[in-house]
Amino acid sequence: MGKKICWARVLKNIAYVLFPIFLSLLILLIFCLSYPLERESINAGLDFYDTNTFAEDYAYEIFDSIKTVDALKENQQEGAHGYYYERTETVEDNGEVESINHYADYHGANVLWLIVDNDTKSAYTNVEYSLDTSNFEDIKSKIMSSQENWQYQDGKIETTIEKLSNENIEYINSRLNLNETEIADNLEENAEGGIQETDNQNQKSDYTIYTALSDNMEYVDNIYTARLLYNTLSIVNQNLVFLIPILVGLIIALVPVIVIGIGRTSKQEAVSLNWYDKILIEIAALIAFSIGCIGVVFIATVNGATTVVVFTLAISMVAVGLLIIYLACIMLFETIVKRLKTHTFIKTTFAYWIYIKGKQFIDNMKITKRLILYFVAFIIVNLFCFAITWSDGFPGIVLIIILYVLTFNFLAKRVKSFIKINDTIREIYQGNTDVYLDETELSKEMKETGREINDIAGGLSNAIEEKLKSERLKTELITNVSHDIKTPLTSIINYVDLLKKEGVDGEKAREYLDILDSKSQRLKKLTEDLVEASKASSGAIKLNMERLNVNELIKQVSGEFEDKFKAHNLQEIISLPEKDVFINADSRYMYRVLENMYSNIAKYAMEGTRVYTDILEKDNKILIQLKNVSKQKLNISADELMQRFVRGEASRNTEGSGLGLSIARSLTELQQGQFNIYLDGDLFKVTIEFEKK
Repeated sequence: MGKKICWARVLKNIAYVLFPIFLSLLILLIFCLSYPLERESINAGLDFYDTNTFAEDYAYEIFDSIKTVDALKENQQEGAHGYYYERTETVEDNGEVESINHYADYHGANVLWLIVDNDTKSAYTNVEYSLDTSNFEDIKSKIMSSQENWQYQDGKIETTIEKLSNENIEYINSRLNLNETEIADNLEENAEGGIQETDNQNQKSDYTIYTALSDNMEYVDNIYTARLLYNTLSIVNQNLVFLIPILVGLIIALVPVIVIGIGRTSKQEAVSLNWYDKILIEIAALIAFSIGCIGVVFIATVNGATTVVVFTLAISMVAVGLLIIYLACIMLFETIVKRLKTHTFIKTTFAYWIYIKGKQFIDNMKITKRLILYFVAFIIVNLFCFAITWSDGFPGIVLIIILYVLTFNFLAKRVKSFIKINDTIREIYQGNTDVYLDETELSKEMKETGREINDIAGGLSNAIEEKLKSERLKTELITNVSHDIKTPLTSIINYVDLLKKEGVDGEKAREYLDILDSKSQRLKKLTEDLVEASKASSGAIKLNMERLNVNELIKQVSGEFEDKFKAHNLQEIISLPEKDVFINADSRYMYRVLENMYSNIAKYAMEGTRVYTDILEKDNKILIQLKNVSKQKLNISADELMQRFVRGEASRNTEGSGLGLSIARSLTELQQGQFNIYLDGDLFKVTIEFEKK
């Protein structure tokens, strides 16, 4: 048979996986809804390269490249050769450029640039020399082959970026706040001389500028992150109004799924607690907080990313950190829910622990006083030993060592005694009463407790033994007496039967013979009931459990008692379910139970009344209810009526033995059912309950 699956726990684990996903998406969508970046451009469906944000970031990269070249030239004049270069090469037979300085951009850049100082015939570039060429035209061709490029030459701008063209250059001047160089003003004031420095009116070199955006975007910079954010906003923007309510509803729906599944296992229906759920809630919170701090450390170790690979690694580190924090939150949340479900939350708080310890202190005042006495004595002797150590040195140290050894031995003996007593009590609790606690191995304080435990164990053992012996003797007595009675009784019945067949003269003789026949049959029935009651109460019956149709069983028993009910002017009203209902029971003994009940009704019900038989379905259980009005006053409790040899009528003139209800209850319980009697005035009601199959 396969292992039972706890679906509540499975759904809870699935919900734990979905919850952070839905929550992250919800936060992302709310961020997208509230973030103002290029809202109009997104609504218009523009590409990122057509936005103002891209134009701003690209313009900044142009200014940075100009400043870099200025710094390179300044350092070169100061003699700091090689500090800013990976390689410097001389270009031969080139009328425009005589040397190319390859800038070592250790931070990485997605904007490639080539700037020519027309005064010195020197070129500066951040293009990696993987082309393995010093040809100026090859580098220029590499840059200008990109889809997004911008160049400035002879006072004119040629670009594929519309917002940075000559017609729209005012955009840069109006959007950017430049301290040293404002490209728009310089282009207008000195179309022939190139870019000028406005501060102090110092003329700068005549530059020709070639720039382009790398097609493969290998580095993480402002343009990369802005494009990633813009594309994300563009994707989710159109469905924000619908997605946010859906995600909120899903997150709310996951909460009860998680709460219901917490603590559930396939082995038991009750909430399962582990060691973490039993420690103080403050300590549990501290453990969860410590684990969460590990996740924070993972996140804190992430530094700025310059490449896509490093950026991906940083995202992975953040994800691991968030996962650790999430697991810590799950630990704390689960233990809180479990404690609330089992009503142990208050009992596992530090305040409650203080309360319990204080209560124990008050309850055990005698032991506490002794403990205080020992403690005070230890402090006094300890101070005395330290005083000797302070004055004489070595003797005091020896005394301190002796004191600590004796104290440890004193505590060890009492702990050992406590462990022995605890183990003995556990053995008794588990049913082993044949244990003996050696009092000589216990400390002085525990000797009396040891004697009391031995007395309890011996008393329980004797009581159990006497109980078993009594039950065994009663069963044997009933069996033996019943057997001894049965043999002569059978002879009496047979001889009475023979006398009836032979015929007896005289009306009185025949009357006496009928009385003998009736009483002998009653005695036979009593003997059989007695044996059956004994077997039923002791469980010495072999059951053949099967699936029974309750409706058919009731109809069968009712049909057999129809004549008896009519003889006593009883009207039976049966209420059965429309569909057949089934239980798991032994058909022979279940019939006997119902037969006893119907027989009881026929004997003791008030004539001319109704008898109600109802079959009910309730909470996956089948209830068989029999109700009638008693002809005698029921001045007896239901518990007393269930005992053996007890009948509802005090005169005991009827033919009943008083064993019918006891047998019925024992047989019902042997078949895993419940048998109950309810008395309300003269109303007598029997309820038989079984699991529905």
